[in-house]
Amino acid sequence: MHKKDIVSVDTLSSQPMKAEKPILVTDERTKAETPKVETPVVAKIDVKPAEIDFKYLNIKSKVNFSAGGEEQSFPVNIHIKKDSIIWLSIVVGLEGGRGIITKDSVIFLDRLHRTYYKYDFASLSKQFNFNLNYDLVQSILIGNMPIKKREIDVVEKQEGNFVIKQKEGFVSIENSIAEANLKLQKVNASDETGDSKMEIDYSNFLTITDLIFPQDIRAKIDAKKDGKVLQTSINLQHNKIEALDQSPGFAFSIPKSYVPK
Repeated sequence: MHKKDIVSVDTLSSQPMKAEKPILVTDERTKAETPKVETPVVAKIDVKPAEIDFKYLNIKSKVNFSAGGEEQSFPVNIHIKKDSIIWLSIVVGLEGGRGIITKDSVIFLDRLHRTYYKYDFASLSKQFNFNLNYDLVQSILIGNMPIKKREIDVVEKQEGNFVIKQKEGFVSIENSIAEANLKLQKVNASDETGDSKMEIDYSNFLTITDLIFPQDIRAKIDAKKDGKVLQTSINLQHNKIEALDQSPGFAFSIPKSYVPK
């Protein structure tokens, strides 16, 4: 018989060792929480534009008007009852014309030709291809924001001024407010199609009984109609402004002999 060689085998060292999952021991005394990432809070800019508050105004002004290639220049007396009536009288020696603007209509008497024109704002808006209304006309004349500042409006700070961004239907409006006196300096408005836009610039401010009025106003409306851009410009230079407690008068009537145009 052959003697078998007896080999002693260490089973613990000969078998491949399986990797054990490391056991992590956390020292509660040095345990740190993962810092939370927070979205920075942007401070809301609160600005209150300086608005002209009044009962009645009496204004003497010079108007330069151009539209459709035609230009006119004339002096005008303006009486305003706040948010209600604008009365106009064009006097060059004798009264050449008189107009009245209310929330509903615009009526103008041509004294020289004994005729009168009557419009509503819907028809005027269609004619100029831009949304016109009483509040817009009044704000242009005195330098208040066409649409008062609202909570939903976005306010941005720029160098030397604040910009109040508004949305009204399909129209985007940017109002530039001077940081120094909080007065409206410029208005830019345009519709979503880009077919209509309006720019208004105010300058040469004058303080009257704690109210700050612009003396120079330049308004321009560009409207695309039938493939053409129609431009209307209105430049106003106020020579006299009075804030009154009593009515300066709004006499207006259409003589029976006048013919509608």
